[in-house]
Amino acid sequence: MLRGVRDRVRATPALARLLSLASLLLVAAAAHSGARTGGLAWLPLLVAGVVLALVTGATTHRWPLPAIWLVVTLLAAASGRLVSTGWLVGALVSGAAALVAALLVDTAPLRRARRPGSRP
Repeated sequence: MLRGVRDRVRATPALARLLSLASLLLVAAAAHSGARTGGLAWLPLLVAGVVLALVTGATTHRWPLPAIWLVVTLLAAASGRLVSTGWLVGALVSGAAALVAALLVDTAPLRRARRPGSRP
């Protein structure tokens, strides 16, 4: 079922770009909301952005989601009042860990192809 959704989304490039942008905006809104208000109001936005990107297959790479999280969190921190330093540190550490994990997943096929003994 999910493969069919991904295939239909990727068959329409404009729809894939729109959904990709929507998922990035949802993650950015979650980071900004979390940095400014705290609580758990940001969590549904984050979940919606990640699920939208992964279920629809709109993004072929996973690294932009945690990257936008880090950028917006840092921008919110630099531009004014934050909820707490603890939230900022937690958001940056979890965002950096998610970025490293996403980069590892995105580069796995390339690393597999470069292993000794593998054919191109």
